[in-house]
Amino acid sequence: MNKPKPEILVIHESVWHSFVRDATTFLMAVSIIGVGVLLASTAMQWVGAIVFFLAVAGTAAAHKNRMTIEEARKRIDELEATL
Repeated sequence: MNKPKPEILVIHESVWHSFVRDATTFLMAVSIIGVGVLLASTAMQWVGAIVFFLAVAGTAAAHKNRMTIEEARKRIDELEATL
């Protein structure tokens, strides 16, 4: 018997929560690159850039799964029907 893949549905996320999440991601990358600049470490600057690009890619991938409340209700109904 195949076990269904767990799904996470975010029902509410305000603009403020989205802004804070994006700002912390940006600040994390800038801080890694900044420490690399202060230490004159090219490797750390590259790591900061790579982390930033991965974070941007992850954010973009997460946005494709966004749903409206109606779409989320429909998806929940579909999941309950399979149980």
